[in-house]
Amino acid sequence: MAVAQPVDYFEKAELMLKTDPSRSIYYANLALVEARKAGDQGLIAMGMATLGQAYMNQGDYDMAFETIYSAMEICPEENSLVLANIYVRLCGCYIYMKDFDKAFEYIDKAADMYDKAGDRENLAVCYNSRGLIYIQVPDNKKAEENLKIALQINRELGKHKQVAANLNNLCLYEGDTEEKIAMLYEAIHINDSLNVVWSLGENYNNLGVQYYYGKAYPKALQALETALVYAVPINAKEIINDNYLYKSWVYSAVGNYEEAYKNLLNLYDIEHEFSQTAELRQMEMNIIRKNIESKEQTLILQQQAFQIKRLRMQGYIAFLVVVVVTLFLIYTWYHFRQQKKIQQLETTRKIDEQEKELIEKELNHNRNELTNFAFFVRSRNELLTNIQTMVRQGYKMKEDEREKHLRKINAYISQFNAKNTETEVLIDQISADFMERLSKLHPDLSRNEKRLASLLKIDLTTKEIASIIDSTPKTVNMARYRLRKRMNLENDESLTEYIKSI
Repeated sequence: MAVAQPVDYFEKAELMLKTDPSRSIYYANLALVEARKAGDQGLIAMGMATLGQAYMNQGDYDMAFETIYSAMEICPEENSLVLANIYVRLCGCYIYMKDFDKAFEYIDKAADMYDKAGDRENLAVCYNSRGLIYIQVPDNKKAEENLKIALQINRELGKHKQVAANLNNLCLYEGDTEEKIAMLYEAIHINDSLNVVWSLGENYNNLGVQYYYGKAYPKALQALETALVYAVPINAKEIINDNYLYKSWVYSAVGNYEEAYKNLLNLYDIEHEFSQTAELRQMEMNIIRKNIESKEQTLILQQQAFQIKRLRMQGYIAFLVVVVVTLFLIYTWYHFRQQKKIQQLETTRKIDEQEKELIEKELNHNRNELTNFAFFVRSRNELLTNIQTMVRQGYKMKEDEREKHLRKINAYISQFNAKNTETEVLIDQISADFMERLSKLHPDLSRNEKRLASLLKIDLTTKEIASIIDSTPKTVNMARYRLRKRMNLENDESLTEYIKSI
């Protein structure tokens, strides 16, 4: 039986990017294991780029950005086509972050590489990405120009899957409704024949939006329900989130505000569930584990240093005792003088023991701080869960009961804000020494930027930081980007590694 090679796993991961992102992540990780065994940096970079794209298709944008950016950093320069592929995917990350200058910068680099290589298929990918950027700018005219160039190239090359993607992207904004609906049905026909489940979910979502623009509300709802049939089994969070949003538009348009509210509530639930359940608990354990391991390692080193110092001291005392005994037999008058030296050494030893006790007390104090920090994070999670439950309860209450219930919710929110303040104070206390060094190097940083730097220093992910400071991963990503600029870091410099070096 033939052993699967890294390239085989990469091909499977690529094929499943828009069919089943979860399976794509599985195969990309298998490919990375084999590539690392082979020590091939080009294959490793290619696998990380595919893995990052799978994370993006699944809606995990912070993991996508970190993985794809890491792929760019390790990719050898001679692997130009792999690097161009990474640039295309990094462009997608910057589109999500709404840094369109960076998005254009990377897609233009990729287009130049593909143009020099005569790779028309991937050049069409670049035109498609440019179109997506212009949609966000927004400049629908330029978006349509780039998307239609991509569509023309893919039709000439017979790349049906890419044709379907271009058709779908041409329907991401309002225009000639009938024309766009026809485009979407062509894309659905292609994706259905290829069994591209992820893309079918996206197609039906956009079909629902186009019917909404055309005021065909029953057809819009039917299309959006069909989108969920494809999106839910593969856990395509981005499509599901968009679906709830689009349904709220349609129900609002027909005057069914109760259903519109339900869909907005579902949107709220899925976004908060993603960031406040198992990942938060895992984050707590990781923070505690990493800090305890660090403190334990420090304690071990200090104990070893103390033992060495103690052995040296004992050897020195033994040597002095021998000298004293020898000199006592020869010079009796010297005995008193030597006894005095021994007493001084004993005093030094006691001082060393007292210093050791002080060090152990400080370590215990740091452990208590870590325990308190974990308690704050867990308490805040419980408050958020209670608030969410109370909101749902309020929805079912009668009008005369709601006011009292809302006051109760407000009290919980006040408690939540108080917890946030305590958490910020705790972060500042634990990171006081680091913040002092950081202030000397970068005196213009704000308190929030210093606090973000202290959290990045202990290897927290974007989601973990967002949960601690009560923000969103998107906001944290933007804050990280601004912090890089404030620190005057180059594109190839790692923000986290620079902070750790301070």
